[in-house]
Amino acid sequence: MPPSDYIRTRELGGNGTAGQYFSKVVDNHPYFPNLSVNASDSMSVRHAALVLVYSALLNNRQSSKASDNSSNDSDEAEQKDKLKSKLNEFFDTAGGTRKSSMDQLSCTKVTGGITNALFRVSGFQTVKNLLVDTTTTTTTTSDDSDYLDFDSVLVRIFGAEGMIDRDIETSTYAALCNADIAYKYMGRFANGRIEGWLDGYHPLQLSDLNNEDVSLEIAKEMARLHCLFEVPEGELREHHCGKSNTTSSASNNNELDVITVGLWDQLNSWMEQAKGYTEFKTPADAERVRQLKLDQIELEVQHMIQMITTTPSPSSLDNNNETSSTTEDSGDSTASICGSTNNNSAKVVFCHNDLLPANIMRHPTTGQIQLIDFEYGGSNYAAFDMANHFNEYAGGTTTKDNGVTDYSNFPNQEQQTKFCVEYIKMARRLESMRSDITDPDYNGDNVDRKMEESSEQDNDESIMAEATALLSHVQKFIMVNHLYWGLWAVNQAAEEGCDEFDYLTYAANRLNEYYVKKKEWEEKN
Repeated sequence: MPPSDYIRTRELGGNGTAGQYFSKVVDNHPYFPNLSVNASDSMSVRHAALVLVYSALLNNRQSSKASDNSSNDSDEAEQKDKLKSKLNEFFDTAGGTRKSSMDQLSCTKVTGGITNALFRVSGFQTVKNLLVDTTTTTTTTSDDSDYLDFDSVLVRIFGAEGMIDRDIETSTYAALCNADIAYKYMGRFANGRIEGWLDGYHPLQLSDLNNEDVSLEIAKEMARLHCLFEVPEGELREHHCGKSNTTSSASNNNELDVITVGLWDQLNSWMEQAKGYTEFKTPADAERVRQLKLDQIELEVQHMIQMITTTPSPSSLDNNNETSSTTEDSGDSTASICGSTNNNSAKVVFCHNDLLPANIMRHPTTGQIQLIDFEYGGSNYAAFDMANHFNEYAGGTTTKDNGVTDYSNFPNQEQQTKFCVEYIKMARRLESMRSDITDPDYNGDNVDRKMEESSEQDNDESIMAEATALLSHVQKFIMVNHLYWGLWAVNQAAEEGCDEFDYLTYAANRLNEYYVKKKEWEEKN
């Protein structure tokens, strides 16, 4: 279903008048548009988790029936009635009394995020018998038990109101889960959603980024995201990629789809938003914003856009100099969705855009990496995603850091090169395999041969040449990335204040580092 189905569901729910247990299935998962969660109330968080888990269980059962053609409209209506009935077994909605089953669920706040409020709700194996329908057939009970193979879920309560389109973001997250890139989407409520809990995984710490083995695994996972995820056709794709220019005849000729990069519009939008605030939470905050000199930042934004989207002379970053330029293929607002096998520096893909340590989960035993929190994801230059990750070595985004960054931790040239080389190797293998699989004559017998050929190809000196080209693009986007998150932080300060996290300290540090990197760039070019 397209993201607009969330809007239609809210309308059908009377924008709150149909009761908190009104729901519809959107993106193949339950959506409760009238069920709001209070982040300061543990009971409210556990309530939402229980509602969504049970609803997801019923939805899974209904999907199983549909797959064996045993489902009909009356079944769907029956499931909705059963959901409301079951929920009222857990809660006396008239008296507001808590049933004893709720005491068996625990709620723990998850630290590390500054945009959203995150909670782990555990104990679902304890209340499993209350959720699994023992009145139906053995097969249904078995299916329910198989589905309820977890004990914990993640409850995400949305923050950054007005800065993220949550209909688009949730629909995108569902698509990422379907593609096995993100981990388990279970359903959405009015101001958040329920996700699977990654048992055994831990978020990376800042120091982990300097572990070479960990860094190379991140490079591989970044390549996997860039090469394997394709935004589904329809409304979601039009949002992320613009309307497709690919015709059926073009597709037959293997011409690449063309997509629009949203980075520049986002930068300009956040710039306009930041300059538009007439007041902040405190007079001191307003003075700190004044000292950031947003008028000058606006000029820097425009100069960076010009530099990236054109081929400049070495002095183009000097605001007092006029420059002449020619169009650069990799900087256009549109580019090929997967780039080309030998031009990863120029490719435009679906990017995470926020790969800081807290958004990278790792299993300590297997070493497996899982990316999380794709809320800033979208079509972008692959080099921006990499530049963003390198900038995150400086930290500053935890509540402990409170906006204070340390750019002495920025990866050196050798670290950056190794990361790029590993990324390119994985990207070549994945793109080679995908090209092979889309071949009409493909029969699945030549995967091993293809991997061997790709491994041999990895030893070619072109890997280093491509890494050098990629890094030249990354250096430009390192500067853009500082402007991007600096402006984001200004807007967050205006909306949420700086009591819980000092967004303006973070903004000042990011924007100051922009000028440092700009000077370095000018000296080298």
